[in-house]
Amino acid sequence: MNQDVSAAVPAAAPATAVRSFGPYTLIRLIGSSSLTIAWLARDTRSDQPVRLLAARQPVNSQAVRERCVEEARKASQLKHPRLLPAHEVGCVDRFPYVATLCDPEHLPARIEDTFAPPALRSLVRNGCELLEGLAYAHEASIPHGDLGLHTLAFDTHDKISLWGLGLGVAIAGARSQGIPSAGGLGGGLLGREIAGACLLIQHWIQGAPPHGEADMPALLDRWPTSNLSLPQELPMPIADSLRLMLDRAVETNPQRRFIHARSFHRALSGWHYTEYPEDGGFDAMLQAQLRRNGHLPATEGLRERVAHIAGMDKGRLDEMVEVLRQDLALTLSMLRAANASEMAAAGEEGAAVTSVKRAMALLGTDGLRRVSNGQQPWPGTAKPHHAAQLAQAIDRAHLAGYLAAEVAPGGTDAEGAALAGIFQNFGQILGLYHFPDEVAQIQRLVISSKGTDKPITPDLAAQSVLGVDLQAMAIAFMRLWGLAEPLRHLVRPLSEGAVVRMPDSLEAWSRLTGSFANGVLRITDLPQPEQPAALAALVGRYHSTLGLDEGQVRGAMRRAREKLSRHMR
Repeated sequence: MNQDVSAAVPAAAPATAVRSFGPYTLIRLIGSSSLTIAWLARDTRSDQPVRLLAARQPVNSQAVRERCVEEARKASQLKHPRLLPAHEVGCVDRFPYVATLCDPEHLPARIEDTFAPPALRSLVRNGCELLEGLAYAHEASIPHGDLGLHTLAFDTHDKISLWGLGLGVAIAGARSQGIPSAGGLGGGLLGREIAGACLLIQHWIQGAPPHGEADMPALLDRWPTSNLSLPQELPMPIADSLRLMLDRAVETNPQRRFIHARSFHRALSGWHYTEYPEDGGFDAMLQAQLRRNGHLPATEGLRERVAHIAGMDKGRLDEMVEVLRQDLALTLSMLRAANASEMAAAGEEGAAVTSVKRAMALLGTDGLRRVSNGQQPWPGTAKPHHAAQLAQAIDRAHLAGYLAAEVAPGGTDAEGAALAGIFQNFGQILGLYHFPDEVAQIQRLVISSKGTDKPITPDLAAQSVLGVDLQAMAIAFMRLWGLAEPLRHLVRPLSEGAVVRMPDSLEAWSRLTGSFANGVLRITDLPQPEQPAALAALVGRYHSTLGLDEGQVRGAMRRAREKLSRHMR
């Protein structure tokens, strides 16, 4: 029979005898898995309390023991707030171990004492913290090795850190069934740990071991051939978007899984922000993306475009704006600069710059040059194949903008309608630039669910991948970027099932017209035989407000395409 770690020293007869492990005195068990065992211990050399993680059974192979120590020492080089630093890595009588220091005032209890499910808000926050540390380790190509309740540490503020990294990797690999070291689309050992993180969150939600199995390695041995998704009956209600997100982390179909721990972290953090915006997690994530990538890259031909505008007669402001709007990144920057300018602040109280025409009038060609100098050249940080998708999405947004301006009724704001047409595609554009892999996951989720009894909508798919739908991400970006609130109202189109009512403001007209234009573009994505009936239904739905017939819409679409073809490239 295999020995337990406590057999690393001779057993003492009295039950109260002090047990030792090398230079450590074992105080009490924290928890264990079939791979490793965790103790609260004391370093006899410094009298410091420590968390001690050791192999559960003696490791008889010298090569495996050496790899355990090597992997743990390699992991100990990582520095991150959600990873506890290792105090010592070593081996005692065939038992590799890693120790980390403890706060004497907050010593860990047995893990069985922490089974009461916390509030959903707290457990989601803890899940974000867990994934933050795991993602950092995975991005350094370091697996944890035995992620479980016994290798999580809570501080005095109930924030989670991971510890014991690396020790269990070789032990898991030496088991008879073996554990692969790599894999695509969330597979391999890193994919197992993504699933393991989800199962820990499941444990917190249910207040008991998920699927009746307390040993995480044994539970993960069932994956991905067994369904480990959340049961329908839970002690606390959770949103469909959170359930779908957690189910994706243990998905048996590799096409629907999270690709890496960072994407799972982004999704859960985004969902946390959406549900509890006062916690501010999504804003920090989005701001980090903006610092890293910029907002969007300028489209090709920026210098020529700016020179062309600067050379125009000042009386041709409308034509200047028409050329300026051909570059979405430059348009956004001009709106931002105008809202932040002293001239805008000196206007009437509460005034905001909501049109490119006013921004151009305020800043002039000198301001245009200053703003253009800060633009990131195409394609920015986008990889070539992502840049091609991004260019297509920007062209589609411009086409929607031109179509919206063409169909805008007389007396309404044609430029506002154009901006609405563009901004209702802005979330997709931002996603393709900042989160291209996640956008691909969203598309796979939607496509893979077609024809099933539970088809997944694009919004629900986005919530499970990013934690927010793409329009919500666009609105958050515009707020952080400093764009006026009326512009942010243009982002969300009218619901496809909502009754179209007569607008009561110019802003509402713009949003309605942009919604119609994008509805027409969605029809062009349908198979050709389905398009006439879909167009007739859309025109009939908007007829009481826009008063258009199908021939007029086709003519407007033709003119919009002609305008797009004349873009400066």
